[in-house]
Amino acid sequence: MLSMIIVDDEDIIREGLRTYIDWAGMGIRIVGEANNGRTALRKVQELKPEILLTDVVMPGMDGLELIRLVREQSLQVQIVVLSAFENFQFIKSALKFDAVDYLVKPFNQTELTQVMDKVAAQIERDRMIAEYVPDRSFAADGGSRDRRISQTIVKLIERRYAEKLSIQDIANEICLSINHMTSVFKKETGETVVDYLTKVRMKHAKRMLRDPSVKIYEIADGTGYADANYFAKVFKKYTGLSPKEYRDRWV
Repeated sequence: MLSMIIVDDEDIIREGLRTYIDWAGMGIRIVGEANNGRTALRKVQELKPEILLTDVVMPGMDGLELIRLVREQSLQVQIVVLSAFENFQFIKSALKFDAVDYLVKPFNQTELTQVMDKVAAQIERDRMIAEYVPDRSFAADGGSRDRRISQTIVKLIERRYAEKLSIQDIANEICLSINHMTSVFKKETGETVVDYLTKVRMKHAKRMLRDPSVKIYEIADGTGYADANYFAKVFKKYTGLSPKEYRDRWV
């Protein structure tokens, strides 16, 4: 079951959310409640829920300030924002801080279920990313989810460059669309995923070419290229030398 905290300054709203929604049917259990942002932040820090369902307009610390601080402190929680106001600025601010979605009250069970399905899918993607990046300490010093995704792609390529690995394979492996994956990687690294994959393959190809006992078609196969001629074209474009010329210079 996924754990969740509900935040709303109106007792009747929190009671309704707690009582009349079939959370168990969605695989969610409520582990805490708060009636203001300050209390909610403390509970997120203490209880470490997977989902934060929060209102926007509240006395003291409002919902937008709450989610800003949650992201600033790199607390790993998926955020869904509730509000009685269909205010574009609220929505824009919520999405800026990586909220999964924004629900306008009143909403129905179907709308809520669709949003929570999206949340569950995001949590599953993050879990898969964590499997590739067990050391997530970089997130504590301001690292973002996008940085974690980029680190995951780097580690995946370093581990599987020798396979016939396509961009679609990488996207499928981390459960992201190609467009989203490539956009995040480019923003975080300044390189495209294709360029980085090629760079890693060429690095290993140059290493193998220094051993004259390894045939060029074996090097092509060992760096993920099924066609040795295509490998040679890529290598020459990348280094300015054919594989044979590179080997001759080295040897």
